[in-house]
Amino acid sequence: MTTDHRREHELASAAAARLREAGFSTAVAAIQTGSGIPVPDLEAPTSLPWSEIDGFPAATAPGHRGTVHHGLLAGVPVLVLEGRLHTYEGHDPAEVVRPVRAVGLLGVRTLILTNATGGVRPGLAAGDLVRIVDHINLMGFDPLGGAHDDRFGPRFPVTVGRAHDPELGSAAAEVAQALGIPLAEGVYGGVHGPSFETPAEVRRMRLFGIDVCGMSTVPEVLAANQMGLRTLVLSLVANPAGEVADGKTATEEVLEVAGRRSGDLLRIVEGVVARLGA
Repeated sequence: MTTDHRREHELASAAAARLREAGFSTAVAAIQTGSGIPVPDLEAPTSLPWSEIDGFPAATAPGHRGTVHHGLLAGVPVLVLEGRLHTYEGHDPAEVVRPVRAVGLLGVRTLILTNATGGVRPGLAAGDLVRIVDHINLMGFDPLGGAHDDRFGPRFPVTVGRAHDPELGSAAAEVAQALGIPLAEGVYGGVHGPSFETPAEVRRMRLFGIDVCGMSTVPEVLAANQMGLRTLVLSLVANPAGEVADGKTATEEVLEVAGRRSGDLLRIVEGVVARLGA
């Protein structure tokens, strides 16, 4: 079935109208949380479950609650998408990016995406933080394919040097250095999932120049880029790709590492948001 992005514009616009009605349109930036990564500590928070937003499908992945929050972070109004959607849950690619499109139609121009990843590059360990400088799409689809609607932006968005905003990336690196938090940089490989990668697949990704991999983020980056949003991606390495600690499931390991190391990731996010406010 071909995606009709004209219909998608109607759905995303309705969702944006609901967010506007809830008073969320003052947000300077939107933050999306990855698996097990909590919502930043907001001042004067207001929350809206996805179930109360027309067009937002239910999130079913572990660690993805499916709620939109609004409040102040470092004195700056922000909107937080708690959780995300994935095609492995049965969602169409257009559904996966609908929350990001709604945020863009709301008027937010900066998007900070967080995720939990597998470390592909040798030397990356569980708990390491990585700033994403580029990505490789191995998902087998592009969420922008289908009957085009110019209101979202150009049919053929230019991603060279734009998909991952260099100024936001530099700000994150400077904030991390000032806080004394090690922050690597690398290329993200987006895979479909839900099966975790095999050792042979990890070797292939290393040949491609991929440093970390995950089952999300690339669709959201592509949709945001089409709409002209500035995007920053910060990844938390949950495990070396292709490996899971003895006695744990992959989900348990992701959530355990996220619970232990997400505090530093959120400190970097807060520092970047503070610079946006300044």
